[in-house]
Amino acid sequence: MEEDSQPEKNITIQEPLFSLEIVDYKPAMGTAHLRHTVMASDGLEYAIKGVSDGDASALTGIPHPKQIPASEWLCTKLAEFSGLPTPACRVLIDPDTGEHFFGSKYDLAAMSKPQEEINFAAELMSGPSILRKQVWSVYAFDQFVFNIDRHIGNYLYTKNRYGSLTIQAFDFSLAAMVMGWPNKTDAALIPMGYNTTNCWQAVKQLTYNDVSCKAPAEAVLDKLSRISASTIERIFEDMPEAWINPLQRDALLTWWSSDGRMKRIDTVRGEVLK
Repeated sequence: MEEDSQPEKNITIQEPLFSLEIVDYKPAMGTAHLRHTVMASDGLEYAIKGVSDGDASALTGIPHPKQIPASEWLCTKLAEFSGLPTPACRVLIDPDTGEHFFGSKYDLAAMSKPQEEINFAAELMSGPSILRKQVWSVYAFDQFVFNIDRHIGNYLYTKNRYGSLTIQAFDFSLAAMVMGWPNKTDAALIPMGYNTTNCWQAVKQLTYNDVSCKAPAEAVLDKLSRISASTIERIFEDMPEAWINPLQRDALLTWWSSDGRMKRIDTVRGEVLK
């Protein structure tokens, strides 16, 4: 199908052979599974996550914590294909240990959080519609990949040239394969009580009157419906084998080609449009 071929053209091949080397480690005070940022051999800074970061987390009850870098990689690539604003990612390698890490490029021009929550709320209500459209689109995507941990602390915030606040969504360490998605979640939405759903309730109350927000969220779901299983297979091929459990990879590829994916998309669409 022509629709399926379009995302394929946008893939940048990222074999572990061409990983960036880590030059220097820096401690990070960040999200639940972020312990380090690094300087890489390209001269840029990255937030990194490895297979052991989930085990070191204070969070308990996470089904598959070792799948964190695989989930980060898959979700970031899917977000790119879906047109979501998200930082670029690379595979990084520690030259001393040979361990590969997921790396999300730091945007040093961005703020890790708005100056005050109230400013974010004010921007949502009275600013240009671009921010409202972005948060609705991110919510649709987060529901699809079962990301339970979206909150205002894991957006990067920037001002565009017109002075409008915009966001980049990052941190998918509590999403996708880490949470047992898709087989354990099936078409079920994220339950209430998680950061994603709690934050969404507040966002929806502030933005519901802007009917233009729904179309961009639907567009994200439409793009997800047109990504082929071969694209997903390519994404897995481009990550280090040590990141992904082969059984989970095969289960996801099978699900992607089944009607289960479309059922999930339809369920999320109903949630966004209600």
